[in-house]
Amino acid sequence: MFQSGFLGTDASFITDLTLLLEIFFFIAICVGVVAQRRGQYKLHDWIQTPVVILNLFLILFVMASSFVGQRVISTLPQRPSDAYYLVVALHAALGLAAEGLAIYGLLAGFQILPRRIGRLRYWMWATFALWTAALVAGVATYYVWYMQTPEPVTAVPTTEPAASDQPASTQAFLQNFAFAPTELTLTAGTEVVWLNQDGAPHNITFVDGSVATDNFFKGESFTTTFADPGIYQIYCTLHGAADGSGMAMAVTVLENNEANAAVVAAVPTADPKPPTPTPAPTVPPPPVDLLQPQTPQQTVVGLVSFFDTTAPSDSVAVLLNSIAAPAGGTTYQAWLTDSQTGAIFSLGQAAPDANGRLALQFTDTDGRNLLGLYDGFQLTQEPQFDDDPTPGVVIYHGQQALQALALMRTITVVNGDAPAAYALGARQQAEELLRHAEFVQTAFDLLSIADAQRHAEHIVNVLNGTQGEHFGDLDGAHGVQNPGDGFGLVPYVTVLQETAVAAANAPDATNAIQIHSTHVIMATDNALDWAAQIEAAALQILAANSVGEIETFVATITQLSPLLLNGSDTNGDGEVAPAEGGIFTAYQHAQYMAAIAVVSEP
Repeated sequence: MFQSGFLGTDASFITDLTLLLEIFFFIAICVGVVAQRRGQYKLHDWIQTPVVILNLFLILFVMASSFVGQRVISTLPQRPSDAYYLVVALHAALGLAAEGLAIYGLLAGFQILPRRIGRLRYWMWATFALWTAALVAGVATYYVWYMQTPEPVTAVPTTEPAASDQPASTQAFLQNFAFAPTELTLTAGTEVVWLNQDGAPHNITFVDGSVATDNFFKGESFTTTFADPGIYQIYCTLHGAADGSGMAMAVTVLENNEANAAVVAAVPTADPKPPTPTPAPTVPPPPVDLLQPQTPQQTVVGLVSFFDTTAPSDSVAVLLNSIAAPAGGTTYQAWLTDSQTGAIFSLGQAAPDANGRLALQFTDTDGRNLLGLYDGFQLTQEPQFDDDPTPGVVIYHGQQALQALALMRTITVVNGDAPAAYALGARQQAEELLRHAEFVQTAFDLLSIADAQRHAEHIVNVLNGTQGEHFGDLDGAHGVQNPGDGFGLVPYVTVLQETAVAAANAPDATNAIQIHSTHVIMATDNALDWAAQIEAAALQILAANSVGEIETFVATITQLSPLLLNGSDTNGDGEVAPAEGGIFTAYQHAQYMAAIAVVSEP
């Protein structure tokens, strides 16, 4: 949970400190017992009272978390003879009994609970005996957990030959920033293939240091073979920790024999699951009043805008006004079109309401980026029972400005010079940075300067990208670690802003494109300012020597990281305006730039 210990074992600092405190408490109790035997009752009370209270705090805030984190209760019934779990269970039982009796003796001694001197004496001696036994069990736990080399784990003690000489193979997944499964049981010689299903990089790191992979990305995998029986603790250094918190798992490897093979075969296998999309704020469609017709003879009746549901720009919203009802026996059909390839795509039938308002939303089931595939719109009139897959008579239509659109697509669809389109990449990197800001706060809460600095390095590297001034192994502990895609959040935002300006200056740029370009600039200016402050705070954390020095900088990162992504509704009107926005607002208005004006011919 914390930094390395000071007793030269595998224990953490807090574990070593707890061991020494418990030994000191026991010595103090012995002194108290001697004082009580000599009739020095006030000295006895002055010694025993703080010991009982301080020990209760250690139980609640240190020992309990370790007991739960190691899954002692659920694992002991499966391995009743395993010293690793047996000794800590015995220590917990004795310790709780001793602390309970000590609390009773304390309250009875101060006459808060009923007190009978004769019986209380026996309670006190029973408490001392249990406390002594609990200390012995605690020292044994420390030895077994942190000093003794663990024996190979064998669930079924048999020497029968394995059922097959062919090496077994199984697949595990890194999905939604967790291992799936979090606990895996195998027989020796089994090959494990870890597949990354997240949009962010992950790595496979064994706590014992035997395996430490480079980061690998979505669709990539890492394979290793577990040759020897034992328990292997594994984590991702970007999103987990060696103590088992965050993105971590345990692999139990059994001897390769028929009985154990049957045990493993009975364990359900993990299913691949698509990553859960990051929840996006609900945004209104772009304003229609910014749209202008291409010729004076045309009338703007509405627009087609692009937005995200489960994938970037996988959805469209059609919003038209003053639409007359279709002639009798006919219906309206909505289409997306592409002027370059002649492709057409049906959005389905649509009908205006009594007020002439036509609203239609469509989400592509394959998650395709519709903004990248289509540049026009048609609303056609079709026979009511028409089987013809081609559009009929065009009643309303719209066409995006192609020169400006080519630049806008590098913002929202795809770009060959970076791992992602500029606005999309900026948003994805901001989501990753926010994740590590939360890790920094957690590390600070747990008083771990090492973990705070590890995730501060992640934040700086996400912001800078591999070509940035401060990119590198900043905490000097694990080599260069970068949970980002390497391009850098700040470079994404900078080029996003430059490209929005270029699109607004395109020869065919419309008034709406130019106005939404200024909105992108407002939001990206905010984002760059917040990013600079976050980076400065992260660098201060990396330069600190103790947790006590970083509170202000942790607060800065915790406060500004959500603003960097989502902005802030500072005026309280229920919406994040461009002047209040961050990267998501810039992304949203980049999509607004690509909205298609729908017009009617006279």
